Amino acid sequence: MKRLALSALVLTSLTGCFRMSVRSPAPRDGAPESRLGASFVAGLTTSDVAAGECRHGLSRVDVYWPWWSPIVYAFTFGIVAPLRTEYVCAQGPDASGDGAEVPASVPAL
Repeated sequence: MKRLALSALVLTSLTGCFRMSVRSPAPRDGAPESRLGASFVAGLTTSDVAAGECRHGLSRVDVYWPWWSPIVYAFTFGIVAPLRTEYVCAQGPDASGDGAEVPASVPAL
């Protein structure tokens, strides 16, 4: 019984947290905004929480699990995983003063 409890404790402690960050060279425009979304069916589909919010693209995006997300994930057997998205919009070309065009998206690597 002790081995089973110890194994369960070790497996629980090996779980990681999910976090994804994307940074753009575009200057920031305003304070960070936050939205709550979800990942469904073990990540096969996600809710789109920041599309269309920024006219000139994004400067910074952070997506992570809130502290309570693993509880919901375990309770729903991996069907729903809540995600929090924090993003900052990019500054437009007229606000930067140099007239250069700010890229609307970050190129894929």
